[in-house]
Amino acid sequence: MAGNTASDIIEQFRASWDTLRRYPILVVPQIVAQAAVFGLTLVLVGAAATAFMVGGVAGGVVGLVVGGLLFALVVGVVSLVASAVVIVMAKDALAGRDPSMGAALGAVMGRLGDVVIASVLAMVAVGIGMLLLVLPGLVAAFFLVFTLPAVLLDGAGAVEAIKRSIAVVKDNVGAAAGLVVGWIVVAVIVGIASKILAFVPVIGWLASGVLFGAAVAYMSIVAVRVYQALPRR
Repeated sequence: MAGNTASDIIEQFRASWDTLRRYPILVVPQIVAQAAVFGLTLVLVGAAATAFMVGGVAGGVVGLVVGGLLFALVVGVVSLVASAVVIVMAKDALAGRDPSMGAALGAVMGRLGDVVIASVLAMVAVGIGMLLLVLPGLVAAFFLVFTLPAVLLDGAGAVEAIKRSIAVVKDNVGAAAGLVVGWIVVAVIVGIASKILAFVPVIGWLASGVLFGAAVAYMSIVAVRVYQALPRR
């Protein structure tokens, strides 16, 4: 990614938007994930209510805590897999191939161990950094931004992916910063739009879900484009 960094990043966002318009199927994984989370939420609420009725307050509290922990774990894995699937599909789309959600899911499941371990290690690093007056956590998140692309696009193991992300960002700080700033702008726009849509019952909520899926897909495409374009050692 030579030349003017700002103009290069803007071009990456523009081209990624064209890719999303050409392959709207990239939005589907996140929508499916949201539907799954919604279904799991209903199951958790029903299970908690049953636990309170059968086991009383004590049994209900225990059931709610255990169910909540399991729910958080499952939701985390579902969201992570959906994000990983979009990255693989984005790679195919950018290569001029029609992305297949089934094929991408198969590829992700084949690397699920590295995907989960790399993500957990990254979250631990960011979490520890956040405890140290926040700024170290933000720095860690910045340098680990390409961890999943390194796993899914380069076939790197969990630890190697983290090292590769750090090295790529270190060698291309300006481009990585431009990517993050662009993400923040997109997130703010989507957040404002979702708040407005929330005033419309049902349809607005559904539209917000689609908008969120589109935003995640869009940002994933940009991340893949930038990662593939950046020079590295």
